[in-house]
Amino acid sequence: MFSQTLHHLVVGLTTGIATLACLCAIAAWISNYFVGAKDARSHLDTASYIAAIAALPLLPIAVLSGTMAMSDPASDAMSYNKFLFAGLTTGFLASMVIGRWRFGPGVWNDSRLSLLQAISAIGALASITVLGSIGAKMTLGESTMDILPFWPEFDDSVVVNEWLSVVLLLLGLAAMVAAFRFGPKTERISAD
Repeated sequence: MFSQTLHHLVVGLTTGIATLACLCAIAAWISNYFVGAKDARSHLDTASYIAAIAALPLLPIAVLSGTMAMSDPASDAMSYNKFLFAGLTTGFLASMVIGRWRFGPGVWNDSRLSLLQAISAIGALASITVLGSIGAKMTLGESTMDILPFWPEFDDSVVVNEWLSVVLLLLGLAAMVAAFRFGPKTERISAD
């Protein structure tokens, strides 16, 4: 019983903090189109960066507490899809944090990089919305996505065996290492 309460607490924190990170990043990108929004963009950037960093360690805790709260975690396709969207959310948030860390607060001054940050924020916001909707559908029978004229079929899922999953994980890590090592040198972009 305690694991369900813990899961609800952690999910609320994770969802709120990740949503704050995404909305602030989107607002920082939009602020590029307004004259005199430099101070607001700076505050939005800082809030987005800190919130995204805070959300990253909470996501695995939410997954673990949800797994403990379920009687049979691998019992249906919706559980698999929750794991998939938890991974997508983590990837999009990590992309936001790494981009901001590598290029500094001036990331919003470069049109291509700021668009990439905004796309990552939109992806994270969409995936965490779907993640929460699947969880609500599983536990309450209704979700925030019920306002859509259709409900995506999350009752089916592609199941990949463990070895292929490990190979894909290693391939992703190798690609990330290669991108950091062999990619162009990054310099912090001036915030002025």
